[in-house]
Amino acid sequence: MNSLILALVLCGTTVALSKFESSDHCSYEDADIVMKEWQHVLGNGQSAPILLRTANVIFSGLFEKEPTSRDLFTRVNVGDMHSGEFLAHTLRVMTGLDELINKLHSPAVLDSMLAHLAEQHAARDGVKHDLFYVFRDIMYSSLSQLLDEYNPDAWKNCMFHILYGIAGALP
Repeated sequence: MNSLILALVLCGTTVALSKFESSDHCSYEDADIVMKEWQHVLGNGQSAPILLRTANVIFSGLFEKEPTSRDLFTRVNVGDMHSGEFLAHTLRVMTGLDELINKLHSPAVLDSMLAHLAEQHAARDGVKHDLFYVFRDIMYSSLSQLLDEYNPDAWKNCMFHILYGIAGALP
């Protein structure tokens, strides 16, 4: 009987985690690929404008697919997506993602950063893990258009850890 309960719990956990599309885990090689491809996206020294354009694509897509998600960003003036407040917020999100990606080879540091971000997102009313799926899907679609050599498996393996680390405990 105990083994049946354990099997059911494991199946439930597997189903819950599969929503974030974990196809394995972020190996050192996967992390290396993601970090190199990310650097290719950012270019050479012009990362702020690229991060802002990427953020605009992601947040515009998020608001299009989940219109009620706009309400989560009223304190950063989402009503004017070109305002200094909103641009600063989106740049913080993208530079945060940049930092996380660049810590893929430092698991202890990455996990500490993810725990901090998880606490920050849990403290915000209305933030749900489903919004991270939308973020993920828009990001994957954008990367596939930006990169000539895009490795979706490496990105899925590594972004699972990042996104689940932030959103795994959210409702």
